Amino acid sequence: MKLSLILIKFLILSSCTQNTFSGYVYDFDTNKPIKKVQISVNKTSVQTDTTGHFKVSVNSSSNCLLELSRKGYATKKIYRKPDRLENNGKKNVKNTTIYMFKNESDFTTKSR
Repeated sequence: MKLSLILIKFLILSSCTQNTFSGYVYDFDTNKPIKKVQISVNKTSVQTDTTGHFKVSVNSSSNCLLELSRKGYATKKIYRKPDRLENNGKKNVKNTTIYMFKNESDFTTKSR
C-alpha cells in the first residue's frame, strides 16, 4: 500500500514537470529593453524588469501561448512548442530574445 502511494506521487510529480522560460523583451526600432511588459502564460502573469528580463515557470512537455502587452506597443502572441530536449527534461529554455513593435511602427501600420 505504501509503495503504491509513493508510485502515484512520483507519477503525478513527473507529469507536472516545470521548467523555467526566461528571456528579454526589446523595442524593435531602438533595440533597447522594454520594462513593465505584461507577459501572460497559461493563466500565469509576470512583468519584465528594468532590463527587459522576465522569468516564468512553464510545463516542459506541453504547448503554451505567451501574450506580451504594454501600452504604446502592439500586443504580441507567441505559440511555444517544446522541443525534444525539453520533453526529456534535459534543457531549460533561457534567455530568449523577443522584439515588440511600437503602435506607430511601420510594421504595425502597413498592410500587406
